[in-house]
Amino acid sequence: MKSKASDQLIYGIHPIREAMLSGKSLDKLFLQKDLKGDQFKELIELARNMGVSVIKAPKEKLNKLCRNNHQGVIAFSSPIEFGNIEMIIQGAYEQGLSPFFIMLDKVNDVRNFGSIARSALSSGCMAIIIPFKGAAAVSEDALKTSAGALHHIPVCKVSSLGDTIKMMSASGIATVACSEKADRSIHDVDCKRPINILFGNEGDGIEPHLLRMAGESALIPMHGAVASLNVAVAAGICLFEVSRQRYLK
Repeated sequence: MKSKASDQLIYGIHPIREAMLSGKSLDKLFLQKDLKGDQFKELIELARNMGVSVIKAPKEKLNKLCRNNHQGVIAFSSPIEFGNIEMIIQGAYEQGLSPFFIMLDKVNDVRNFGSIARSALSSGCMAIIIPFKGAAAVSEDALKTSAGALHHIPVCKVSSLGDTIKMMSASGIATVACSEKADRSIHDVDCKRPINILFGNEGDGIEPHLLRMAGESALIPMHGAVASLNVAVAAGICLFEVSRQRYLK
């Protein structure tokens, strides 16, 4: 059964199981953390096979999300279908294109995410890569902020950003971390080659191990008293620098 308050919320063991078995795209699955049993194990396995974020939370948290009898399980459906990054990379190369992606390390503000999606689509970016855990919900609010862009650009959820960076490197795609600690400008980066631009969380930035794995970093030249930019603004600047290098005659 679904909550009348939101058609994105699904609750109860059997409704969520049926939703997943029918192929419905889910964004997050909340499980009451002290519950055990085969039914819950099956839900976790189904969710992980589908790339759905599984979050174990106390009963109080679930009660705030849903006032009805949720049986310890609540899911949020996604208004979009998620993409497969490996298939998208393969498809780009098969078409003779130079891959161009953006990767978000736990960017968790829905409006920032939607704004980034809008810039990504407009700049020619081929997909947005986010982690299973810690990322903004791909919700109707995100869709609205993106002005519908999320219907047109693939969003790929991955279990490990680090493993994905390694896979991309093996596929000839360079990952460039956008960091204010870098010693060169984004304008000096070769953006015509296969590239993946990495951005960090609004508060903590990029995880140190991902910065090391990226191998390259670049900053946005700034002047004046303000030392940093909102992540959506920073992403827009970098995305359109890639676009300028690739498409401006």
